[in-house]
Formats: sequence, C-alpha cells, structure tokens
Amino acid sequence: MNNSLKFIVYFLSFIGACSLIILLWEVAFEDIISGSPNGDEVVIDDDRNQKIQRFSSGNHLLFENQTNPNAEEGVKAFNRENYNEAYQQFRKAVNNAPGDPEVQIYLNNSQARKSGNPFILAAVVPVDANKDNAEEMLRGVAQAQTQFNRQGINGRLLEIRIFNDSNNKDYAREVAKEIINSDYILGVIGHNSSGASSEGLKEYERAGMAMISPTSTSTDLSGNSFFRTVPSDAKAGQFLARYAIENKIRNVAILYTSTSNYSKSLKDAFVNGFKSLGDDIEVVDMSESDFNPKNTVEELKNQVDGFVLFPNTNKKILDLSLQVADANANLANPKKLLGGDALYKLSTLASSKGGVRGLVLAVPWFAKSTYSYANLAEKRWRGRVSWRTATSYDATKAFIEALSDDATRKSVLTNLEKTSLPSSETSGERLRFFINNEDGNSVLKNGDRDTKPLLVRVIPQINKYAEYDFEVIED
Repeated sequence: MNNSLKFIVYFLSFIGACSLIILLWEVAFEDIISGSPNGDEVVIDDDRNQKIQRFSSGNHLLFENQTNPNAEEGVKAFNRENYNEAYQQFRKAVNNAPGDPEVQIYLNNSQARKSGNPFILAAVVPVDANKDNAEEMLRGVAQAQTQFNRQGINGRLLEIRIFNDSNNKDYAREVAKEIINSDYILGVIGHNSSGASSEGLKEYERAGMAMISPTSTSTDLSGNSFFRTVPSDAKAGQFLARYAIENKIRNVAILYTSTSNYSKSLKDAFVNGFKSLGDDIEVVDMSESDFNPKNTVEELKNQVDGFVLFPNTNKKILDLSLQVADANANLANPKKLLGGDALYKLSTLASSKGGVRGLVLAVPWFAKSTYSYANLAEKRWRGRVSWRTATSYDATKAFIEALSDDATRKSVLTNLEKTSLPSSETSGERLRFFINNEDGNSVLKNGDRDTKPLLVRVIPQINKYAEYDFEVIED
C-alpha cells in the first residue's frame, strides 16, 4: 500500500472515530437537551455574556448570599442522583432556615424523585431582580406542594422546577422556550410581572401549555392558555374608582409609570371607572426623568381632592410613590390617598415617614381571621405571609386539581377550565375560572378568577413590623 493510500485510510479512520465520539457525547447528554426530569443544567446567556443558571429542581441553589451548608450538601447529593441523601440534607436545611421556600421545594423534589415518575410543574419567579417577590411566591407554591406530596396520585408526587426570568421580557421569552422544550413539564406557575407574563404567554399559547399567573394583573393578558388567581386590573381599578366616587373624591391626580404594563393597565381601568362620575383627572408619569414628588404635590394641591398612586414593583418608583405620600402629609390640608397592590407590602408601612396613614388600596387578598390558610401559613413560615404567597398557593392548588395519573399538557389545560375549589381548599375564597351565565351554562372569563378585590386601609397600629398596619374595609 503506497503512502498516499495509507494516508487516506488513516484519515477516514480518524473521521469515523470523531463521529463516534460526537454520537456518544450526544447520547450521554440527551436528557439535558430534551429536558428530562434529570436534565436541569441548561443555561442562558445574559447581556454581559456571562453564564447564568436559570433553573433548578435541586441541582444547585438559585438564591445567592444565603449560607446553608446542609443545602449545599443536598445539592451535591441531588446531582449524584442520591435522592435519599439529598432528602436528608434538605430536611436539615429546612430546619436551619424555615422561612426559605427554595430548600423546602428541593426537599419535596427529592421525595418526589425517590418515589419515581413525578409530575413536574414550572414556577417562574424573579430570583435576582426581586428576591422578596420571588420568595413570597415560592412559599405559596412550596406549601401546596408539601400538602400534595403527603399522598400524591397513585404514588406519583409533584416536582417543582424553579425558573428565574429576572422579571425581564427577553429572559421570560427564553425561559418559556426552555420550559416548552421540556416535554415533562405540564404547566407553568408564573410569571411575576405583567410584562414578563406577556412575553412568556406568547410561547405557551403556541405550545398549548397552561400558565397560571398568581401576580400578573394587566388587562392585556388573555388567551386560551392563560389563567390567573389574582383579580385583574380592570376589577381593581373600577373597584377603587367606585370607592373614590362614593367618598366624594371628585378630582384626582393619578401618578403611574408608563414603562409598566401593570401600571398603565391599572391607570386605564381607574380612568374608565372614574370618568363617568368624577369631574377631573390629572395624569403624571413617575418614570419621567424630571419627576419630583414634592414639587408635583405642591403644583396640584389646589386642583385635586386625592392622589392615586399606581407604581410598579420597581424599588425606585415605589420610593417615589412614598415620597408623594409624605409630601401630601405635610400639606396644611392633606388629600385622600388611594393606590394599587404594588404598595400592599410591609415595606410600605416601614419606609414611609407617616404619609401612608389613611392610604386605601385595592388588593387581591387579606389575611382574615376566618381564613384557616392564613393561620397555617403564618405558622409554617414563622411570620405573616403576603398576598403573593396566597395567590401562588391557589395557583398551585389549581394545577394539582387538574392532575390525573395520565396527565398531559392538553388534559391539564382542559381540566383547568372547569376547576372549582371550595374556600376550604384555597387561601380563603372559592377558586374557579368560569362564571355561570343567565342560562346556567359555564362561561370562561379570559382565564380570570371569579373573584373581586378587597379594599384595605393603613391605620396607626404598632406591631413588630412598623408603627402602622393594614385593616380590611368591610363592604
């Protein structure tokens, strides 16, 4: 055999060996590519070209700056697929940090993996963009998961895969695609912000995959795949407008942020409900670079009876809203204050310099003493839980009700449309996504929950959180 022929034979042999190696590599990592229960290691590039881990079932910790050695050991065991050891370590981690929902979910996931063939749902939260909102949502998810996993369905338990979309539209879209590409995921709990939900929903609609948002209230959200366990902005805005009119608030200034779907939606709903009986509406955009809270209040103090605050969840905008409230309190004749649920949080009470006293908010949920869930949740999480926890609990409960032993994305979506849970199985109010029309037939309402908002007022009442507290305004 001459040298040229030998070279060709050797070259072809080398190509064949490389092809075999590539094939074996693809087979070895097929689980990761196809999104199997153990394939958790997909990453998405961020704008700085850094690799950010966007989701986990227990293979690593998403929330940073939280030291819990047992959680770290649990992650190592989970990655080895030693779910008995992972379960033991995550159980210790929960004891070390009882208020941490991430480790509770990973404990539950370890149990589900041990039992085999778990149902899988995605929970999409803004881990790094809004840690408080993310943890509040996951507490509700974790508690519902814990309850279900005590029995399951024919031995099958529930696994929750946590996704981080950073409340960012681009990330939300990419995360949604990853969820859809994982054939094992049956539905989505999330997203948090209305903007992120809007981007994710476009993908879920194309895939015919159910999404239940516990927190996105924008009226722009609707579709065959969309549900929510929180009242829409249409209901909240109209509810608040009616309160204003009934309390003789005839001229108002609405302060909102034009960069937020949620804020714009709430503003529009209030305007639609108020303009028929109110006299005058001033609209101010808090996202404008030259917006000054004190100057705005001074300029409008002789023109309005009330200020209506519709910030989004951005901390800067929230702080500007509280500055408006404080500036109003310093007027010789302070005006009435109304607002949206973005202000319904303990930090509103703690951060204000007293200006929020008397503030009336339209909110999705209040921890009424008659709600057994409120007491159970406070005991489990060692403190008061938020409305986001309650509505996330309800979203998870709705998905659980839609499961069956042979559940598919299609069957889950179909079952959600006829879901009806009594108040004893929710955070306090009946849960269904349909209403009965005049003929007695069930009619879906754009995926909206059949419920109405509540009104709460800030009152002076010293507690362990602040010098003020919220009280519900009874009908």
